[in-house]
Amino acid sequence: MAASNLIVETYSRLAQEYDDDLNVHSCWGRAAEKALSSLTINDAHNVVLDVGCGTARALAQLASKGHPGVQWIGVDPAENMRKLALDRTQSLSSVRILNGCFESIPLDSRSVDYLFSIFAFHWTTDLDASIRELSRVLKPSGEMDLFFIGRNNGREFIQATSPIFLKHMGPALLLESAKMRKQLTRDAAYRLFAQQFSPSQLSVEESYETYYDTLEGHWAWWVRIEGHFMRIPPQRKKVCNEEAKLAISGLGERDDIPYTLHQLHVRLRRA
Repeated sequence: MAASNLIVETYSRLAQEYDDDLNVHSCWGRAAEKALSSLTINDAHNVVLDVGCGTARALAQLASKGHPGVQWIGVDPAENMRKLALDRTQSLSSVRILNGCFESIPLDSRSVDYLFSIFAFHWTTDLDASIRELSRVLKPSGEMDLFFIGRNNGREFIQATSPIFLKHMGPALLLESAKMRKQLTRDAAYRLFAQQFSPSQLSVEESYETYYDTLEGHWAWWVRIEGHFMRIPPQRKKVCNEEAKLAISGLGERDDIPYTLHQLHVRLRRA
């Protein structure tokens, strides 16, 4: 299965559990809510696009309190995610949910006033194609906020578990699997986006924030989501999981296990 299909299939398979408390209250859920609360939709934003909208939690929140006349569009490649997004937004006539991804956005050129994405861009399969699409659909006056993880994300977990995954997967499969996710440095992200957007209108902000949780809280979504690039042979998976849990447990006390999110925020402002 191609990398892109494997990622999409995993998110689609987990769609029914995506809004469970274990995810909503995980470090990912908390960081996503923080990113969402930082967004500002102004009077010039008549068409707003969320790429990688998932179950449309963010889109529904924004649309339910947004300005009258705004058209809200969510794009996601995972079928079951889109089904839940359609269910969530069915009472919001201003919202459309479409099949698409960063590499192929099903909208006309220069049609979007404001584009945002929360923790999805690192799953793109083609960085250059993706930024060309973002540039294509944005109006000349269009603005953008993209939040995604950086190169050093989850460094505590990676350091603790990498020897275990290496043992059970082997170097070639581990490297191949890790490449499914594009994790950039701040400078690399700036150079990438500067290919399509004016450097004077572009900024890339970098932050590190450590979240503390129980093993259960971390494990529920770290393994299930990160699991689509840790393709462990089935006969080794149970043993590997137990060893990884033990390693993660050693990082802190019962409810004080740290996980540090390395976040990049690409910000485009035309003013």
